[in-house]
Amino acid sequence: MKSVGLPDMAFVEVEHPLGMIPLDEVRAKADKAFPEILRLATKWKPTDLPASALKAPYPAPRVKFTGTYEALNQMFYEKGWSLGMPIIPPTPERVAAMLKGTKHNPGEIVWVVPPRMGQLTVELVATLGVMSGAKPEHMPLLLAIVKAIGDPSYDWRGNSTTTAPTVPVVFINGPIRDKLGIGYSTGVLGGEMPVNVALGYFINLVGDIVGGSIPPESDKSSQGSAHDIVAMVFGENEKENPWQQSYAVEHGFKPTDNVVTAFGAYLGTNNTDHESTTGQQLLNTFAIGVDGVACGITSCLTDYAKPPGPDNRVRFMFLLLNPEHAQTIHRDFKTKQGAKEYLIKKAAPPLWSYAPGRCVPPKSFGPVTPDTLIPRFVNPDSIHIVVTGGPGKQSQIWPPFTTDGNPVSVLVEE
Repeated sequence: MKSVGLPDMAFVEVEHPLGMIPLDEVRAKADKAFPEILRLATKWKPTDLPASALKAPYPAPRVKFTGTYEALNQMFYEKGWSLGMPIIPPTPERVAAMLKGTKHNPGEIVWVVPPRMGQLTVELVATLGVMSGAKPEHMPLLLAIVKAIGDPSYDWRGNSTTTAPTVPVVFINGPIRDKLGIGYSTGVLGGEMPVNVALGYFINLVGDIVGGSIPPESDKSSQGSAHDIVAMVFGENEKENPWQQSYAVEHGFKPTDNVVTAFGAYLGTNNTDHESTTGQQLLNTFAIGVDGVACGITSCLTDYAKPPGPDNRVRFMFLLLNPEHAQTIHRDFKTKQGAKEYLIKKAAPPLWSYAPGRCVPPKSFGPVTPDTLIPRFVNPDSIHIVVTGGPGKQSQIWPPFTTDGNPVSVLVEE
């Protein structure tokens, strides 16, 4: 109950699954649960909460601890204050030093984090930043990340409680990348990127400790992924972007702006293409990837301009191009728009490849058979292109979580 922000409420458990089973089995499970539903609906009453249950989020309580670093990490994990990975002890001195990195009031609540609806204060941002390995100069970036992932267009509750393995994806544009040592070249999405890793670890500390997205009670991810520990944070490789316009500038910001962009995603897939020598050939292989990624949740004829709905599950797709792939595409497509227009024409799998009910073309589309090729997208703006990484012929395709709206871009405060 506490995991969804309700200290006391009546729940009836219905045996999983209810999807992908015959209708008579669904009815049998519903009939089995109904007597308890009726009982709670007519007889249940909430308990009175003690005054101690309504604690102010600021100032956070202090805890005295004497022992080894190993014992402290064990204590943090047992109390639900960490993810089981080592943390840097958030001593009052370290937190005070972090708070010097921002002019915001420590008691300011910057986000009420789903699903538990925990109150995230600036002081707690600093505390979790210390634990993840962030530095005082990272505080404006931490606050911008919180603002981005807390935006309604980023369905944090859905992302953090689904059965799917979802990934918070955050990338950064602007001079702050070099100033703070944010990785954007070779190995950008892996280890040996201390700032990227610290920021990614911070995001999941917020989600699990403050938001309560912990398996199996709230986080229902059937299998999970390593991104449940360290979210994906990286910088755009603006220096090797052949279109000479960063993602942030493309979306209305100035080149001197420091910008954080975030979206929730299903696990991405790699596009390995060493053979294509033209932009058209390379985009053809990307089209196959766009066709197949997250195939169980995608719909056809997805229009970026339409609101989310049962017939419009995926509104956009991200291509993370390494510089060499970007150069190959740029040789034949001098604008990103041209590349996007070509890609959406090629990303058209047969109707039989869509999960049942996910693709119902309108009557205006004309007659269809299972072998009819039906476009995934009808609007080029559904495709988002970011250049990142170093030399090689490897790029990635990342599909958004099904209930996310548009990607969220936030200006980092000075």
